Amino acid sequence: EFIIHLGNANGDEQSQCKEYGFERAAAVLKESVVPVLVIPGDKDWAACGSKKKAERSLEYWDVNLGKFVEHWNHPLKVDYSEDVVGNFAFLHKDVLFVSVSIVDAPTEASEVRNRLKKNVAWTKQKLAEYGRDGYRVLVIFGHARPSEKQNEYFSPLVEEVKGLNKPVLYLHANSSGSFQQYTPFDDAENFKAVQLEKRGREAPMRVVVLENGEDGDDTFVFERRDPTMERIEK
Repeated sequence: EFIIHLGNANGDEQSQCKEYGFERAAAVLKESVVPVLVIPGDKDWAACGSKKKAERSLEYWDVNLGKFVEHWNHPLKVDYSEDVVGNFAFLHKDVLFVSVSIVDAPTEASEVRNRLKKNVAWTKQKLAEYGRDGYRVLVIFGHARPSEKQNEYFSPLVEEVKGLNKPVLYLHANSSGSFQQYTPFDDAENFKAVQLEKRGREAPMRVVVLENGEDGDDTFVFERRDPTMERIEK
């Protein structure tokens, strides 16, 4: 029904942080037959080498990939944050989808604190806006894996969602390792996470949210595909 790109759309070494790389990524993604929403990754801005380069690259990202879904006619009512580039949210089939700007590459400490604080506010705003009875499942999109670097976001998030009594999934990209399903926080059993396979190793993964699932273990189905095998079958 829609595609979420979890960051580093312009991750090639030659074009990284350059305007033409974002233009090229946008041209490729526009070929999709279903709507595409994109979030920024490390290589899209944070890993550009300096504050000035990172800010300029994020502007390139926003011009070319921000609100990218508007290139399609679609039924999704997407809300965008005015405070953090790349944050969006929408409700679809009783599932609340929220994206947050979470990256691993180091930026200035004040930038990290400010961005994570605004991510918390954005997430809480969406949860309050729809209310406990307004959705049955919460799915959060981010680029980086939960870690101490991101604690200022995930610590208050866990406190917010562990009492929801609803399945919660955090979907994120991968800088190392491979596909993994795990429970990132011991005190929030309803909060599951999935790390995608490393870039380029698999075709896009399909995620199905089941209507009768009662917790994270039986709510989400992950359909992985080997691009090499797909080409052979065709």
